[in-house]
Amino acid sequence: MILQKRSVSTLFILAVILSFVLILGCPPLILLASHLLPNVSPKMEEPEFWIEKIQNPSRLLLTAEEIQKMNDENLKREDLFLCRVKDLKDEWTREEILGLLDEDWEGFGRTAEVRYGRNGVPLEEPFWSQLKNNLNRESTRDRNQILFGLIVKRTDIRVFPTDELSMNTPNNYEFNRFQHSSISPGSLIGIYSFSKDKLWAYVQTRFIRGWVRTIDLAIAKERSEAVGYEEAKDQLVITGNFVKVFGDTLFQQPVFLAQMGTSFPILSSPRTSPATCWHRADTVQDGSGQIGKANQYYIIRIPFRESDGKLSFRKGYISRDDDVHFGFLPYTQENLAHQAFKMLHEPYGWGEMFGARDCSRFIMDIFSTFGILMPRNSKLQGRIGIPLGQAERKTIQEKQKILDQAIPLATLLRLPGHIMLYLGKDNGKYYVIHNIWGIQRGGWFGPKLEKIGRVVVSDLSLGKSGPNQSLLHRITDIQLIGLASEAPKRLP
Repeated sequence: MILQKRSVSTLFILAVILSFVLILGCPPLILLASHLLPNVSPKMEEPEFWIEKIQNPSRLLLTAEEIQKMNDENLKREDLFLCRVKDLKDEWTREEILGLLDEDWEGFGRTAEVRYGRNGVPLEEPFWSQLKNNLNRESTRDRNQILFGLIVKRTDIRVFPTDELSMNTPNNYEFNRFQHSSISPGSLIGIYSFSKDKLWAYVQTRFIRGWVRTIDLAIAKERSEAVGYEEAKDQLVITGNFVKVFGDTLFQQPVFLAQMGTSFPILSSPRTSPATCWHRADTVQDGSGQIGKANQYYIIRIPFRESDGKLSFRKGYISRDDDVHFGFLPYTQENLAHQAFKMLHEPYGWGEMFGARDCSRFIMDIFSTFGILMPRNSKLQGRIGIPLGQAERKTIQEKQKILDQAIPLATLLRLPGHIMLYLGKDNGKYYVIHNIWGIQRGGWFGPKLEKIGRVVVSDLSLGKSGPNQSLLHRITDIQLIGLASEAPKRLP
């Protein structure tokens, strides 16, 4: 009887699905993935599971000097599109600035393809004309003095000076082609120009160029004022997923959220021995007259935008219990594992939309805590480090042989449009941690998208039933973020 009931239920479900297909002409396109992906156990979602597989996980893979040397070399590479902002020249010609704007327009401006804005409305000629006018090209003089400044709160950097969406379908709100990335507070910027409505500034950051809201930046009087902030010797590095920075010692006035990898000049640290309790005698009064817990917080220097848009500095306060580190973390596999897993199950956000991260920002934030400079997108990140063979043209077996020799947690795996951090091998399967939007799977009525939309642990067979095949099949680059001497001597 139970079997009969199950058969009837199955037939009913199939009938519903078939009716959906016949009526709408297509199957349901998006399914939600379960919490644990196939071949992943709960233990695999703990960093210790992977750390215990490593012979010496606390071994230093790169010294601070070696990291600095690697950063300097990468900043010189034109194919990575990184920028040492402090070295931008003072004066730019009209042709140079217009050339940058033209490059953006050719890459992201209007094409024959229809783009959709809010509420799924097509972006028509009046929109594009107004947008191009707001670039304020006519205000560019023959010679233009670049300005320098700092970002004062986490903000978006946009392709063009607009809050409008640019979607390839009317309802594809998760992917906005006008969104480049987010920029962290304290980031050094060079300012080329301003939009006609004065609401946006055209800026250069160390990893991308685009438009940010003028209200979210502060302009320095001199280059040295902003550069000196970035180059302060003693820095407090945010090593947690996100950490709140407050404007008062009682933690009642939040200033902004600082995400993993952001660093700030440190003015004062809590006492080294933790207090078990505190009372009125433990309170102190700071220079502003505020009373708070003595030595219960870090004091950092944060940028502030005055009413005239000029840069000044104020004190920021971070709880002693928050996840921060004095200076960059030692570059070890153990630390890499802990940093990556702090973001496990955090949501996916294209270009950091909705305050989230995408696959390349996930990687970027991990390595930022070690002082390693990364490009912003997955294709460019796949060029960083020591290549472990040209994976694109290799068979599955050849790729597996490379992974068998790769250093877990210090190896990046890239495929078109995506990048992952290699965790290691378990029971003959190869595992990664990555921030992934979704995967296509095969189905009775054709391929369907299974939405994952978060940071997950998965094995590289994920997607093998879909039209694009498995992650392992699609890997094109395997890169070691370390010394060449650490790379395998013989590769297939």
